Amino acid sequence: MLYNSRRKKLCLPVLSWSALCMVGLLAFSCSDKYDLDTEQPSNLNTLYGYLEDKGNFTTFLQLIDDCGETEVLSKTGSMTLFASDDDAFAQFFTSNDWGVSSYAGLSTAQKKLLLYSAMIGNAYPTSMLSTAEGPVKGEVCRRNSNQSLYDSVQVISTYSDELPQTDQWAPLRAAHDSIVLFKDASSAPPMVHFTPKFLSSNKLESTDVDFLYNDASGTRASDDTYVNKAKITESQFCKNGFVHIVDRVITPLDNMAEIIRKNAQMTTFSSILERFSVPIDSSTLTTNYNNNKGTTVDSVFVKRYFADRSTGSTSTTDVALVQDKDGNTFDASLKYDPGWNAFVSDIYNDRDGMMEDMAVMMVPSDAAMQDWWDNGGGKVIKDEYGTIDNTPNSVLVELINVNMLNSLVESVPSRFDDILDDANEVMGVTLESIDSVYIGCNGVVYLTNEVFAPASYSSVLFPAVIDTENLGIIYNAIQNMDYDAYLNSMVSTYSFVLPTNTGLLTYLDPVSFGGVAYLWQFYLDTSKSSASQICAYVFPVDTATWEVTSTTISSSNTVTGGVGSSTYIENRFEEILDNIIGVEAATEDHHYILTKGKNYIKWDGTLDTEGAMTVAGTMQYEQGSPFTVKQVYAMDNGKSYVIDGVISGTRKATSDILAETPEFSDFYNLCEACGLFATKTTDGYYSASQNLGNSTRGNLVTLGLASDGTTETTYSLLNAYHYTVYAPTNEAMQIAYAAGLPTLEDIIAAEEYDAEMDELYGDDASYVAVDSADHLYTIVQDFVKYHVQTNSIFLDGGFSTGEYESQRTKLEQTTYNDATQDDDGNYYMISKSPYRIDILSVDASGMQLQDELGYTINVDTSSGLYNIQAREYWLSGLTTASSPYKFTMENSSSAVIHAVDRPLLFSETQFDYIPRTIVDDDSAKRRK
Repeated sequence: MLYNSRRKKLCLPVLSWSALCMVGLLAFSCSDKYDLDTEQPSNLNTLYGYLEDKGNFTTFLQLIDDCGETEVLSKTGSMTLFASDDDAFAQFFTSNDWGVSSYAGLSTAQKKLLLYSAMIGNAYPTSMLSTAEGPVKGEVCRRNSNQSLYDSVQVISTYSDELPQTDQWAPLRAAHDSIVLFKDASSAPPMVHFTPKFLSSNKLESTDVDFLYNDASGTRASDDTYVNKAKITESQFCKNGFVHIVDRVITPLDNMAEIIRKNAQMTTFSSILERFSVPIDSSTLTTNYNNNKGTTVDSVFVKRYFADRSTGSTSTTDVALVQDKDGNTFDASLKYDPGWNAFVSDIYNDRDGMMEDMAVMMVPSDAAMQDWWDNGGGKVIKDEYGTIDNTPNSVLVELINVNMLNSLVESVPSRFDDILDDANEVMGVTLESIDSVYIGCNGVVYLTNEVFAPASYSSVLFPAVIDTENLGIIYNAIQNMDYDAYLNSMVSTYSFVLPTNTGLLTYLDPVSFGGVAYLWQFYLDTSKSSASQICAYVFPVDTATWEVTSTTISSSNTVTGGVGSSTYIENRFEEILDNIIGVEAATEDHHYILTKGKNYIKWDGTLDTEGAMTVAGTMQYEQGSPFTVKQVYAMDNGKSYVIDGVISGTRKATSDILAETPEFSDFYNLCEACGLFATKTTDGYYSASQNLGNSTRGNLVTLGLASDGTTETTYSLLNAYHYTVYAPTNEAMQIAYAAGLPTLEDIIAAEEYDAEMDELYGDDASYVAVDSADHLYTIVQDFVKYHVQTNSIFLDGGFSTGEYESQRTKLEQTTYNDATQDDDGNYYMISKSPYRIDILSVDASGMQLQDELGYTINVDTSSGLYNIQAREYWLSGLTTASSPYKFTMENSSSAVIHAVDRPLLFSETQFDYIPRTIVDDDSAKRRK
């Protein structure tokens, strides 16, 4: 489709007589300056006079007379008529939706509908029907006719089947015998037209129009123009506009909701759709109705639908309708309002978005729905709820929404392959799956002979869809944070661990692990809009017992706003969701499941057995308190496991584990001395080690504040991914020392020497420092980096052997041109590929690897120091411990730690000590 925000306003339909001769009386140019409202071309008849002279239009002329438009259409003006001859009216009276068999049987209101729905208040030849303001040709398929909003309003008995039998309509039935009801108040039903220019501009096929009119392929000729359900057979320019002769009587089109409600083959789908309808009374409409009709009605009502997109203040805006007049939020909402006459696609230009496109609804026949419910994909829902009537709105809305398409232009047969479902995968619509087509004023309804069900009915999301009573909180987060398309993907395999609402009362917040720990209790406030419903109370926790120490509730520890407007709640649920979505299958020999957030879930017990299978995040694994799986769902893209808890990450960083393990003391002490760990500040948060004058070294701990307690610091050694740390035991470190690795004593001695030299010669301008301690730091850091492997590998089944990258990158000295030298004549070093670690074998019983020098290293299983999980965090917006929720997690990484029986070495010269001088200036005394 064409969109251009800089198009100029469409010229008024004006003509010149000479131009008309050139175009054969069928088209005109906007640049011609002939004004039909004030001047009359000679030798032409008026619209009324032309139909009189034409003959066989007595019924249409009678409509004009009875509606009081004779004088208007007989004088100067600017009108377009779509006129039906007497033969067309004779056919109309043999069969029509009104049950009227003769002209005498038409009411005044029906006469107005017939005339004004076939009249436009400007002059349009067929070539200009699809022209929008600008002028831009080929963009318009709908426009307003002269029909008034008040022409189609009805007085309906509250005992009529036209009113839905739902709770939303019950108060009206109790209070009124009849009501004045607008089926929609956004506009009178627009006229729909398909012109050659519209098809060519939108790259549609002629056969697409055949399909829309239920005609055989090839029926439409290349210059055919259709209006509503009629085809233009002849056109004539007159003094005061255009007459287009059509092959049948034009009647106002119903909107999609009405088409579905009235169709005898769509009753099941319609009964679901009508659950979302609601009567809205309007004081403005009441006043206007009484003025128009000369009545004194107390209230008139508009039929609306709870929807994410509904009529807004203008035709180029839309709003959500999710609450009733009392402010109660409905339990589900449609993708858009199917009764919205002035429907605007979710992409539109800056003029009148209603004109450019319309919607499509695919509605399965009653027979197709019954077969699907009894024998197809609906059987899982039938097994849960028994009948469609008993199935909650929140479940069935998924079925409705996946069949609500936003664009007719993108949903015709030539583009069926582009129609996507709720998982953004091809839906599989074919010509054979469509029984018939019904054109409405706001969209087209396809009656289908099969059910196009949402992916959520067969994906791991399904338990949350059908059980919002117990899984409503996590489902709310999934929907409003757009995780549903991810979970519905059928090209992936998931192990999805869903926390119940009860389980979400026990969330230990990892953002607070640097200091005082806090527990969040999430709940839903259903009086708010969907995106704002999730709230939480935040309580301090005693980390020795993991018990809440205070249950006082106040504004200071209550978080509201949901995932739509609360940064803190959204941030916590991003953390939760990323770490309960396993991105691989649990199998008998594969117990550690990688999550979307690059952490791991461990399962034990009896696989896929309710009550006998357990799952644990790194926090539960650390505490030895896994969750028992309550329910297991085998879905098309994996398994869903329901638990009364929340999978969460450990509060231990890699440094914590190394520090508390005596067998790693030598390795830990070297790491700490070289600034590879963080220390706790006085406010309880971790900060980067700054004492070495080097704030850019990689740090295994990534909880981050600088020493001033405010500035955030980012580290690179474990950076938002998952890793394996091979920790040499103290015995293994002796091998490294023997090979030349500096000891802690060596580093201390070098620091003391540097300090002594600085004190003796620091003020001497001729003094050039030697980087003795700094060089030792670099040697140790490179040694440690080679023990950190990208990708976590557990002693478990399902992990691959082969080469993996370490965090130590090869460096190469550049020598190919002088431009690569620094001021001292030294050549720069450039990074090449990482040094690698070769995993020779791995399973639940052990792991063997090989370093770059060809040494074989074994994970030391005898000590039990393997598969130890750690986690690192990046935080943002840190304030104080007294505001436990007013900071967020930016990112995280995870690591699994294994004790190894010898060090990993990457070079014969990696421990060589070659002192290098550096320039003595104000910015640096040591080389980084």
